[in-house]
Parts: sequence; structure tokens; C-alpha cells
Amino acid sequence: MKKMTDEKSKKDLKEKASSPKEPAKEKKTTPTQKTKAKPESKAGKKASPKKAVLNSKEIDKLIVENADLHTKTSEFQNKFLLLAAEFENYKKRINKDQIRAKELYRDNMLANLLPVLDDIDRALQHHEKDGEIAKGFEMIRNKLLSYLENYKVVPFNSVGEKFDPEKHNAMLTRADKSEKDSIILEEFEKGYMIDNKVLRHAKVIVNIIE
Repeated sequence: MKKMTDEKSKKDLKEKASSPKEPAKEKKTTPTQKTKAKPESKAGKKASPKKAVLNSKEIDKLIVENADLHTKTSEFQNKFLLLAAEFENYKKRINKDQIRAKELYRDNMLANLLPVLDDIDRALQHHEKDGEIAKGFEMIRNKLLSYLENYKVVPFNSVGEKFDPEKHNAMLTRADKSEKDSIILEEFEKGYMIDNKVLRHAKVIVNIIE
């Protein structure tokens, strides 16, 4: 009897071993089963900066510093404007000096030509106007006058005019009662103007009645 029971037990074990094992069932989570978020630790939170509170003394100090800064800024600005104005005046002055230097050089160059013109005028006075020599001098004189006129150099009349120390140099005086006092009687050397200013004074004889 015992032998039959043992054989049956062995047979049952073989059948269990040969039959396939059923897969383990997965646990299903219900919608209500949610993972709760862990609360952040206090150490993880950033502490918000505290606003600085100024007392009245600190506020007064800042007001004074701000006023000083504004004053210094105004001073620097005024100095800058002053320097800028001085520089502009310097440039204008330099420009005027350069223009004046060029004018002086031009005036000296043109004034050196006037004695040549004087010599031609004197030569014409001593030669017949219809002669060949006189014609040659006249041609040279006209060319020279044309050149001077290009630079606005023109002669001015003196005889019969009232003496003007800005335009005339008195070489001699006479007493002619038939003429008005301080009138120019004769002209030794003709005067010339350039740009409405005297290039060369005229040398004259002035009538002086005592």
C-alpha cells in the first residue's frame, strides 16, 4: 500500500514539473494611488534679500555727496566749454594771422613794382609821345598797370585834394593865398590803394597859409 502511494506522489511531481508556469501578475496602480511630492527642504529655498533701510544721517550724507558731485560735474562742464571756446578763438586768430601774413607778403611784392612804374612815368615825361621809345614805355606801363589792377591796386589823385595824413606824406609846404589852406598843390610821387587801403602814400607839397 505504501509503495503505491509513493509512486503516485512521484507521478504528481513529474506532471507539475512538465506543466508551464503562469506569469506573475503585474500590480495595477489605481488612479487614486498617486505619489505624493516630497516637500522641499527649508535648506533648499533661497532666502529673499532684505531691503536696506537708511537712517536720516545716511540720507543726509547721500544728499550732500550728490550735491557735491553735481557741483563738480558743472565745474568740469564749464571748464570744458571755456577750453572749447578758447580753442575756437585760437583757430580764428591763427587763421586771421595767416591771412594777414599772406596779405603783407602780397602788398610788399606789389609795392616793389611801383618804383618801376614811377621810372616809366618819368621816362614818358622826357620823351615825345609819338616816338618809338615812348610807345614802348607806354606799352610796358599799360601791361604793368593791368597786372596791378588784377590785385585791385589803383592810383589815387592828390592834387587839389585836402591833405590827409592817412594817404599823403607832406614833403614841402607853400603859402599860396590863391588856394585854400591844407590843399595839395603838387605831387612828387603818386599814391596807390589796394582793397580800399593805402598801399603807398603819395608824396606831396601842401599849401599852408599862416
